[in-house]
Amino acid sequence: MNSLRFFVFSFTPKKLVEQRVLVQTEFSDTEKNVMRKRSKINLPKLLEKIRTVSNRSFPDLIASLSRMDVLLLIYEYPFHEESNETRRRINEILSSKYTSLVGRTAWHLFQQDIKDAYLQDLVKKSINRERGFFLHIDEKFLRPLERSAEGNRNIIKELTNFLIHATYKTSQILSHWKVKEGSVLEDKLVFEMLSSSLHNDSILKRDGISCVAKILDKFPMNEYKSLIKIYIESRDHKSFHYELLNQAIQRLHNPTDRIDDWTFLTNQALEQINRWLMFNKLKKFFDSDTNSKRFDYWKRYIDYMESVMPLKNPFAAFIYFKNFVVVEFGEMGAAYFYHKEGFEEVIYPRINDYRFKNRGKSARESMLKETDSVFSGYELFIVKMEHRGSWPYRFDVKMRDLLIEFNG
Repeated sequence: MNSLRFFVFSFTPKKLVEQRVLVQTEFSDTEKNVMRKRSKINLPKLLEKIRTVSNRSFPDLIASLSRMDVLLLIYEYPFHEESNETRRRINEILSSKYTSLVGRTAWHLFQQDIKDAYLQDLVKKSINRERGFFLHIDEKFLRPLERSAEGNRNIIKELTNFLIHATYKTSQILSHWKVKEGSVLEDKLVFEMLSSSLHNDSILKRDGISCVAKILDKFPMNEYKSLIKIYIESRDHKSFHYELLNQAIQRLHNPTDRIDDWTFLTNQALEQINRWLMFNKLKKFFDSDTNSKRFDYWKRYIDYMESVMPLKNPFAAFIYFKNFVVVEFGEMGAAYFYHKEGFEEVIYPRINDYRFKNRGKSARESMLKETDSVFSGYELFIVKMEHRGSWPYRFDVKMRDLLIEFNG
């Protein structure tokens, strides 16, 4: 006997669907306008019934309400001025007479009013009524929403927890949840996520440094400070990301110029920022070298440095340690080591002297290459170290001697 074969035919009327959506949208707007007109007359009467009906008769009232009554309630929701009991009853009505419009409206309103307990309750009721289909959200993104609607669970906490541990990018998750950009809900979820995760690099790696920087830049100063504090105080200068630290300096100004803007950080954190600034000053100064040998050398001593001061003309850098200063020049030749007090009394004042400013590059450099061990009663010159041969080894020997001699 031959078996019958059935072929499945699938057809999606794209143009028809588009037209249906267009008509539905137009009708929805018309419906809203009708509801607004009717609400002035009918809504007060409906609210009075809800307020005054007895608990025994309340189920009968729910059964008697029409679709238009439900529309009146959802379009004018959330009724902040009503009593707690009336608001509870309204939620029960909207849940009993539930349509997807109730869920969409509740979710839309919740995004701008996340603290309203009755609005949260209606959102939870909506998610539970449309379990598996709420807002047509993809199943893997709907699960955390459904978990948040269970019992006394906190919606924000549950969604934040998913944002922190998910492998999907934050923007992708929020888009699937239909969270509007710039909404209170978006700001809250992202803030809580960053507050709980900026102590490590998990979100930074998942979303990307540039993306996190853009998110941080949207927060007002008080919230920005609380987030960047978590980021900075959980790292040392070697672990800072250039884009995030540079953004902090743009928003809060350079701490070497305006330290008052940075007092929300611990002293240890400020020290790490100072070291990061020195690292970048050194890197920029030695960028003109044909290799990174000098930069690679001096960055090893950042933990012993107090500050780095680059000059443009002549191209030189003053590298300050606790009791001595090293002067490096743009063209690799030699570094000059000075006693710190003598340097500050003799060499440093020269850069502001009119004779220094009126001289050429070579003459200016010569004024920074003083070789007198004592000058005007101050201990000054220590040693001149040339960058030739196995110079890093020779420099290390001298640096160890100086650090032990002055800091021992």
